[in-house]
Amino acid sequence: MKLELQKINETINAISNYIDQDEWSDALLGCEVTLNALDKYDKNSIVLKLYFNLAGHFIDVGTYLKNIDAISKGIKILEQNSEYFEENFNINFFYNLANGKLSLANDCGHSNERVNFKNIELFNEVKNLYWKTFKLIDKKQHYELYQQNLINLANVLKQQFRFSEALQLYNLVINQNTIFPQAWLNRSSCLEKIDELLNHRTNKMIIEIIKGYDFACESQLVPIDWKPFYLHKSRFLNNQLNSENIDQDEIETQKEYSSMSHFRQWCIVESLTLNIHGMYCSCIANERDNLTLFQNIISSTNILQYEQYLNRLKAEFSLMRLMLYESKFSDSSSHDFESGYSELNDREIINIRTEKLRACFRLCFSILDKLAIFLCQYFSLKTRPNTAFNNFWYDNKKILEEKENFALIAINSLICDLNEKNGQFGFYKTWRNSLEHHILFLVPDNFELSNDSTHTYVKISEFESSLLNLIQLTRSAIFSSVFAIVEDLRQKIPDDKDTSIEITIHKKEFNGFP
Repeated sequence: MKLELQKINETINAISNYIDQDEWSDALLGCEVTLNALDKYDKNSIVLKLYFNLAGHFIDVGTYLKNIDAISKGIKILEQNSEYFEENFNINFFYNLANGKLSLANDCGHSNERVNFKNIELFNEVKNLYWKTFKLIDKKQHYELYQQNLINLANVLKQQFRFSEALQLYNLVINQNTIFPQAWLNRSSCLEKIDELLNHRTNKMIIEIIKGYDFACESQLVPIDWKPFYLHKSRFLNNQLNSENIDQDEIETQKEYSSMSHFRQWCIVESLTLNIHGMYCSCIANERDNLTLFQNIISSTNILQYEQYLNRLKAEFSLMRLMLYESKFSDSSSHDFESGYSELNDREIINIRTEKLRACFRLCFSILDKLAIFLCQYFSLKTRPNTAFNNFWYDNKKILEEKENFALIAINSLICDLNEKNGQFGFYKTWRNSLEHHILFLVPDNFELSNDSTHTYVKISEFESSLLNLIQLTRSAIFSSVFAIVEDLRQKIPDDKDTSIEITIHKKEFNGFP
């Protein structure tokens, strides 16, 4: 006998109440009964809506109870009806499916296993779903979901060792005065991972880690039973600061930030510096791009040639960053007048400013492709005439995936994001090909797009926001490439390190022309 749909809807609401009251076993039983009842109906819009709500409950209950079978049932419901759910539930569909798959990947939050090349595909799938949600969500209309999705996306990036991007997203949410302690706590966790894997610890880092635990102690969203642990962590770390005043440190940091040039301040705000300290702090230590292969390294390898390669990449990144800055803050109208373009009423935005944006886009891929060669040279990998960032991994997959190197996980994750077939930013490569080999027009946001095989039209606001994201991805790739080489060098510390000769490399000074 069929249970009436009205009764099924009441049961689903009751399941929600069970969850709110922490009656998880009753909630799971209700889910099972409801699924059996729904399966007797032919699918229509009402039934599918009930299925969608039930799937979310299965995932929530399964995650809390560490019940893989329940989570899998929730995911199965979402995937079997994905076409309808994607069209009608959109961001909630992607978000719920991502949460379910992340729960499986993390063993319901209880896995101690790091992301590796055996499980990375599932994490990449989860990351894609959070990226989809991010690109579709209306921040004003779904503000809390917007923040929660950003936190979850940052968590996956952190798990894949993409530290610069994860911290960037945590900082974004925190600067919006979030109520969610997960942003602060996971930011602290990310900094602790940097300390662990990169042997990078400063007083400022300790202060920033403490802030996360202090926020959790004060948050009403943190269970009371958890707070003593966070309080213990905060006190333990405070004892390492030699009575340093955290409030005074904040004042000094702001004063140092204000003393820097407007350009450098902008680089810090937009997460465009090549400085590990700058991932989490805006003090004077972030005044220059001091990323190097030499920090805390003892090696018998001729590392100078690789540092020279890094210099070249940093120079191109610096040029690209400067052109983006000038496109935003410099007036090029007199140069545009002198260029004298023909008025064709085609609505293309053509001026020096947009040409700088286009040049920046090309430079990003130039840097990424050079990073591929950089890594191939260091790890003695196979290359070919068209070796590039998007293909060098697949030519050397076996060698790379045999290595236990956290930064190679990050690089693999970045490559997946830029994959033309299933990466969320694969269209960047399409744009790049249009810039290089066909014709790409930048047009006003109200322009009606009409692309073909040789002409690509992109709205100016979309191009600018995408360019900033691509530069931040490129920055992450530079960090990850350096970390990959440094980690490999650490694993190969020579036996005769006590008799090694120390080499000191100074930063170039630019007081004038040589």
